Amino acid sequence: MRAWALAIGCALLGACEGGSGTTSTSGGASSSGEVIDPTGGELVPLVLPTMWKPVPAPMDPLAEHRPAQVQCPLGGWLFEPQGLEINTLLCNYAMFSQPSRAAIVKGARIVASVYHFDLVADEPATAHVALLVGDDVVWEQEIAIPGKANAYPIDVPASFAADAGTPVYFHLHNHGQNTWTLGEIEVEVFAD
Repeated sequence: MRAWALAIGCALLGACEGGSGTTSTSGGASSSGEVIDPTGGELVPLVLPTMWKPVPAPMDPLAEHRPAQVQCPLGGWLFEPQGLEINTLLCNYAMFSQPSRAAIVKGARIVASVYHFDLVADEPATAHVALLVGDDVVWEQEIAIPGKANAYPIDVPASFAADAGTPVYFHLHNHGQNTWTLGEIEVEVFAD
């Protein structure tokens, strides 16, 4: 993930708490804004920001979360310069996918960011957001609604290996009028 994308999310939100749960933030940023990689690999794009496509129900790896009626038309999601934006007023359930552009070796860092504006709903609820590669959950959070705007820098070691072309999934569901953005997703690759 580019440091500028997280900085934009933090600036827009006025907060960058990093969340809790399975999030890890082992990477840092230098004064020039470049991500410092403590393990020596190079971070390369795992996906392309404008190639996300909705996943049909029969191919949804988190089908148990899927409501009976899914409404997520174009307009409920769109591509912004910062990444994939989802407006939950129009999109009641989001599962997007695209093939990975690079292989993942076990232990390689997967770096991404997710942020949201203030979370509002008529009744208290819980949002669920997740990033998967194939059947493996890379990162997920359950987030209480209502809640303040927040950004989640993701920097986790892969607990699995995956070939290039493996589906990468982004999942989101919550209640109320909320806006979420998934920034770039990068993976660490190593010289031979």
